[in-house]
Amino acid sequence: MRTKYFAIALGLAAVAVSALGACGGGDESSPNTLVAKKAAPASLAAEDAAWEKASATTIKTSVIEGSKAAGDVEVSAKAIYSGDDIWFRFEWSDASESAGRVWTWDGSAWKSGGNEDRLSLYWEITPIDKFQTRGCAVLCHNPETDSIDKWYMVAPEVDDRADNWHWKAARSNPIGQVDDKFLIGELTDPEDIESANKGDAKDKGGYKDNKAEDGKGPAMMQDPSKEPSAGKGFLLVTEAVALDVSKLKAGDTIPRELLESWTGSRGDIEAMGTWSNGKWTVVFHRKLDTGHEDDIKLVTGKTYPFGLAVHDNAGGSNHTITSDVYLLKFD
Repeated sequence: MRTKYFAIALGLAAVAVSALGACGGGDESSPNTLVAKKAAPASLAAEDAAWEKASATTIKTSVIEGSKAAGDVEVSAKAIYSGDDIWFRFEWSDASESAGRVWTWDGSAWKSGGNEDRLSLYWEITPIDKFQTRGCAVLCHNPETDSIDKWYMVAPEVDDRADNWHWKAARSNPIGQVDDKFLIGELTDPEDIESANKGDAKDKGGYKDNKAEDGKGPAMMQDPSKEPSAGKGFLLVTEAVALDVSKLKAGDTIPRELLESWTGSRGDIEAMGTWSNGKWTVVFHRKLDTGHEDDIKLVTGKTYPFGLAVHDNAGGSNHTITSDVYLLKFD
């Protein structure tokens, strides 16, 4: 996401959230309020009966100026909570399922291609200026002063942090998780626009490049003796073997990443996403309080601002974002 504008938005939403949370405010009748209802699903299935108890809130996202995103996206969101846990259900239209980050073999050489659909949320870990009133518009993106390829972090003048829940159709969904990250106000690598976006602490796991030493193709492939348990088109570390091109034919593809479940703070959020009939439906689950400093702590009775972005088969700044703040309120 474009950091400055998103950072600013987050900041505004954050301020609003802090104030709202402190007083237990938040207008349930507001179209920008996502009300979490008391219920407990039996699973991560989007069709679980518990979701019937929650009302849907429409979250509107729009194309950032200068972005190559195809068009505005509306996301239908629900939230439920029970005991120490909270669940979110997101649904949005997407004409095609994009989850193919692959190497393609033409019989003599490899070609890298493909991308993935994504859904990303930002929350305040620390209060962020203006986040309560503008949400995502203040966090990563500031089109009023910067081009689309600038900033990509929270405001650099302060030591603020934002919690980033980044669901990825090819790199996190196959392992049943959300990529749990956080955003700071410093580009630790000035040449890398995304270097302010950090992964939460982990013991092990996640995704890593499936790339040969020369960088011209994959290093590993699916073990021919095993069915891919994460689904066709995804390669788990535990099912990968050294590449053997003699077992391939022209047109075969191999995933560009090796996947393994995260353990530690980065693996705090469970997820199940399915694409059907031109729509993505994705369910998140995590503890209200993960006990980790790199996560937002949610407390029932308080209200929290958040921003949301949608990537349609794209990465970087080519996505849509919420230009208004949205609020999570507990019923």
